[in-house]
Formats: sequence, structure tokens, C-alpha cells
Amino acid sequence: MSLNGTTTIKVNPLPGGFGARVEFDTRTPPDLGQAQAIAQAFHAHQVLIFEGADLTLAQLADFVRAFGTQDDGSGRLASDSNEYAGIRVVENVEKGKFGPRSNSELDWHSDRFFDPVVAGLLNSVVVPKEGGDTSFCDLYRALEELPVALRQAIEGRRIKQDVVFDTQGKPGMRPGGVKLDDVMSSPGVETDMVQFHRFTRKPFLFLGNRLNAYVPDLPLEESEALLDALFAHVDQPQFHYRHHWAAHELILYDNRCCMHRREAFDENAERKLYASVVDRSDIL
Repeated sequence: MSLNGTTTIKVNPLPGGFGARVEFDTRTPPDLGQAQAIAQAFHAHQVLIFEGADLTLAQLADFVRAFGTQDDGSGRLASDSNEYAGIRVVENVEKGKFGPRSNSELDWHSDRFFDPVVAGLLNSVVVPKEGGDTSFCDLYRALEELPVALRQAIEGRRIKQDVVFDTQGKPGMRPGGVKLDDVMSSPGVETDMVQFHRFTRKPFLFLGNRLNAYVPDLPLEESEALLDALFAHVDQPQFHYRHHWAAHELILYDNRCCMHRREAFDENAERKLYASVVDRSDIL
């Protein structure tokens, strides 16, 4: 399928339609028409893959800004000078903190799950020959195929994502993902488990993150059992697209109706990606 911006952008859907490869030179930021065409493909396929994305940090930042506002740039920055706010380094090449044993990458999650960003971006620099894939989960289809009993169990329910608050009163992930004694009374942000996409208007399942999550107004045992069943459901391979990276690829994914995780790889293999997000957007 082809979409017309200022220039034609060719979109090649993956089998099943979850994910698509897009022919567009990401080294030059899209103009408004091109950004709208990419956004149309984004809403149709959720995960967009761009090849030949050998980008400088400035080029990656320009691509992000073509779609909306960046993240605030706190933590794990790719640039010590903060010049490219919101671009983070995910690597073990330079002994970074996001090495191959990072637990947070290995489990299904949405970025900034307590206050979800619109979209996430990953740009590969150094990739292992085997492993280190990024998997994405289609939460539209996961909701559509939810067993009747589970769908009834989440009707009208919310999920509380565990947070702490910084000195400005903004929510942030609990440092180190420390296990809590009582998730029922821990501070957190509640979101609906069934949500409707702003643009597609389609319902999707929103789970955010499993660690320290809680379903309000349920006994703890029932909450844990329900969340375990939901995460077991989304872990079924028919809902997934698993991307084996080549160097210099860029993936733009919908952070609301997708979850993602990083698959394991040999601890001696090198891997480096740049990560960023579109925090808020008028078109995504």
C-alpha cells in the first residue's frame, strides 16, 4: 500500500497486518504531509520499521519532533550535554546500566506505564548476531480474543501502577523495581484496563507493567490471580511480532495499544540502541 505525503511513502504490511515496513529516508525529518502519512500507517499497523536508519543524534531528535513533543530527557541520556533531550542509550557496549541482564527490559511493559507516552522509538546501532530481539504485543487483538470469563472479570476495572513521587511531585518508577510488602496501599496511578484509542476509536487492553500492579477493590489474592491470567493471555505468540534487529533500523511503535519486551541474548555479545519517545502528539 502507498500513502501520499509530499512524496510517496510506501508501506509494506507484515503478515497479519500487525507491523509494517515503511520505505522512507529517516535521515531527513518528514514534512507535515509525510508525517501524516506515516501516522496513518502507524494507526493501521501499530509497529513501523524503517531500514537504513544510520542516524546522528540530531537526526533522530528531528524525527521525533516531527510527530510531537519529546520526553523530558531525565536519566540514561545519550548525550552528556543534554543537547538531545529524551534520547536514551540502551547498551552494554560502553558498560551502560542497561546491559543484557536488565530485568525491566525482559518483561512485557509499556513505556512510562504510570503515565503512558504516545509512541516509542528504537534505533539500532550495534546488534548481536543472535538474540536481543524486541517483541511487540498487539493489545487490540489480545482484548478481542480474551476469554469470556476474563473479559467479564475486567469489565469496569482499573489497574494501579506502582509509583513514587519526585521532588516536583511528578510520578516516577520505583527505583530498582523494589518488591513491596503491600501493593494494595502503595502509592500509584490508576488507569482503565479497557481503553479506546484516540484516533482509531478501537478498544484495547491496557496492562502497563506487572511488577507491583494491583486491581483496586479486589482482595490481593484475586488481584494477583487476575493479573497473572491476563499476562499469561498476552504472552501467547499469536499476539506477537518479534523483531530480529539489523544495524541501523528504526522502529516507531504505538505505546498505548502495544506492549514490548527485549528477548534474552548472550551476555558476552554487544548491543547498543538509542531509545526515545513521542510524549504528546496531535497526529499519533
